[in-house]
Amino acid sequence: MDLMTKTFLIIGGMLIITTIAARFNKALETKIEATIAIGGLFLTLLLCYLLADQYPINLWACAAFSGFTGWILGPAVGNIGYEYKFKKYSKSKGLRLKEVSNESESFKDKITGANALKHIEFYFDTDDEEIHYFKSDSPEFLALREEFDATILAHGPYCQEWQNLLLQATLATCVAVLSTAAIVAFSSTDFGFLGPFLFIALIALIICELFNKFIFKTMRSRRLKTYAGIVIFTLYLIFDFNMLEKRIANGDESWGTAVQIAVNIYLDIIPLVISNLNFPHFKYSLFLESLNLL
Repeated sequence: MDLMTKTFLIIGGMLIITTIAARFNKALETKIEATIAIGGLFLTLLLCYLLADQYPINLWACAAFSGFTGWILGPAVGNIGYEYKFKKYSKSKGLRLKEVSNESESFKDKITGANALKHIEFYFDTDDEEIHYFKSDSPEFLALREEFDATILAHGPYCQEWQNLLLQATLATCVAVLSTAAIVAFSSTDFGFLGPFLFIALIALIICELFNKFIFKTMRSRRLKTYAGIVIFTLYLIFDFNMLEKRIANGDESWGTAVQIAVNIYLDIIPLVISNLNFPHFKYSLFLESLNLL
């Protein structure tokens, strides 16, 4: 069995296991479960690389890593879907929101948007002259969410729309994978030079996300993160496919190499799916950000 066949068999198996685990687990119900899942994710990822040359243990490590990834990915995707459907439902009920600007906004706030999403108020679109504003923890909003949970969530009209969105994100990722593979296959360029730049860009992306999560908390940065994520992981696909091509040219057919490259490509695909899934949500982003759900 040649290196390419081994690599794509491993990737396919990992994606299948991830899909099954994601569909099986819909929520991380306790902190202990979340801790075990996250700890298991990083431990099995480390084992994938440390045991890459030890066949068939390396394949079991890949399978375990895929399972933990799917176990975490299921609740994450489910939460995005929940809020997508709730936004559509609340809009049909006439729920609107108003962004309240901070009058004392500093120059730093204008640049970073730090206060832009901290003052969100909701109201119902009615013919009344006096508008009643309320927040996401108000009885009005909580009652709307309870009604949604009871009547719409599982079998509502928006479930098919969400399934279509999932399909679009998956197809977009498939197109990215096939396109990048074709670029490498039909190009004589050595894309190895991308490695250092992509690593720096990835570290910068992680740092920016941490700053945005704990300091800025602005949708402007989240949009930039999604755009950057799509670009970075698409270029990483080119880099990893180029690495696979060079290893094949060198006559390497080992399971260790197949495992390492397969895990790298898998780690490109999963974030790319999430980025593609988040991409259509920008028109709902202010709503979701006001609920602290993104």
